[in-house]
Amino acid sequence: MRMFPAIAAATLLAATPCMAQVIIASPDNGAARHEYNAQRQENAAQRDEYKAHVDAAEGNYGAAHHEQDKAVEHQDRAQHQANRAAEDSQGGMVVIGH
Repeated sequence: MRMFPAIAAATLLAATPCMAQVIIASPDNGAARHEYNAQRQENAAQRDEYKAHVDAAEGNYGAAHHEQDKAVEHQDRAQHQANRAAEDSQGGMVVIGH
């Protein structure tokens, strides 16, 4: 009975055709870094939008406009970082052999 698992495994390996070698290329940490920066920019944009609402509620419309402009700038930077993260994350799979 103890020989059955060993014989079954040997039979399975002998009957299985040779598999192609698959290499999965993982992206470098550049994508993670860009994603982190994108999240930081989005958080900064949310803080600026909050400040703009507070300033507008207090009647300080000049400061509200300034904060809103900063929020838009942070959103643009976040989008740029997200695009760079997407470009950097283009890992893939390479099949060698057949």
